[in-house]
Amino acid sequence: MAQCVNYPSISVIVPSFNQGQYIEETILSIVGQEYPNLEILVIDGGSIDNTFEILEKYSDKLFYWHSKKDKGQADAINQGIKLSSGEIICWINSDDMLLPGTLLDVGKRLYKHTDEAYLIYGAAVTIKQNNGTVISKTQSSIPFDAFKLTYHDFLVQPSTFWTRKLFQCAGELDIRYSYVLDWEWFIRASKIAKFEYVPRFYSLYRHHYSHKTSNGGVERRQEIIEVVEKYSSDYWKSLYHQLNKNYEKLKKILTFCRNLNIPGSSWLILLYCLYNPQILLVIKNRRDLLVVISMLGIFQKVQVSNLNTENSEASLSHVEKLASN
Repeated sequence: MAQCVNYPSISVIVPSFNQGQYIEETILSIVGQEYPNLEILVIDGGSIDNTFEILEKYSDKLFYWHSKKDKGQADAINQGIKLSSGEIICWINSDDMLLPGTLLDVGKRLYKHTDEAYLIYGAAVTIKQNNGTVISKTQSSIPFDAFKLTYHDFLVQPSTFWTRKLFQCAGELDIRYSYVLDWEWFIRASKIAKFEYVPRFYSLYRHHYSHKTSNGGVERRQEIIEVVEKYSSDYWKSLYHQLNKNYEKLKKILTFCRNLNIPGSSWLILLYCLYNPQILLVIKNRRDLLVVISMLGIFQKVQVSNLNTENSEASLSHVEKLASN
C-alpha cells in the first residue's frame, strides 16, 4: 500500500443504470487501484437488472451508494459529487474501467494543486465488444487547446480528473444534456482552469451494442450543434450545420464505401466533395471535414490524428481540380 503522505483524497463517482453486466468490473478496477485515500460513490438510477445485487455484494468497498430514480446521468453525477468529500474528483461510467496505477499517478500530479482550479487528462484504451469478439484500439488525446475544445471534443472523459475547487467554480453539469454533458462542462471549466495534458493511458473505454453514445442518433447531433452554437465560431457553426443537413447522404456514401470494402475515410471525403463541391470553397482546412464528420458520428468517432490524412489530402486535391473544371 502506498504511503498516505502527499496523496490527496480522491472521490470516484460511478453513475449507473442497467449496466449489471459491466459494473462489477468497473468497481473492481477502482478498488484495485489500492489508492490510500479513496472513496467510491455509485449513483444508480433504479436499475431493473442485477445491478442492485452487485452493489450489495461490494457495499463494504463503497463509501456511498443508492439505487433510485434520478433525472439522468448528469443529475446522478451532480448528486455523487455533492455527497463526496475528495479533494480530487472524477467520474467513470459503469461500463468503463480505470487502468492499473491510474489514481496513484493522478494523486502524485495533483497534490500540489488541490487549492487551485485544475484539471489533468490523458488517453484511453478503447475496446469494442460485439458478437463475441473484442477489438481494441487506442483513444489518444492531444495537448490542450481551448478554442479547439469548442468544436472538437478531444478529451477522453474517463481519463479526466480535476480538483474540487474547479467544480465549485465551474458549477454543476447541465442536466438538460444526455450526450454532451461532459464536453459542455469541460468547455465551461476550461475558461477558469488550467488543463494539463498527460501523455499516459488512464482508462479503458468500452463500446458495446447498448453503448449510449453509439445510439444517440438525432438527439445527440442536436446537442452537439447546440454546444457549437453556444461556444464556437461562426465558421464552425456553419460547417456543422452543413454536414448535419447532409447527414443521411453521408451515411449512404459511407455504406457504399464499406460495401466495396474501401478502408479509411479518404473515399468518404472524396465522394462527398464530388456530391457537394462548393464545400471546398468554404472550408479553411481539409481536415476540418474529418473533425465534424467524426463528431457527428458519420463513422465511429476516432482520433483525427489517426486518420489516413495523406490519402485524404491527395483525394481532395483531385476533387478540387474536378470542381474547377
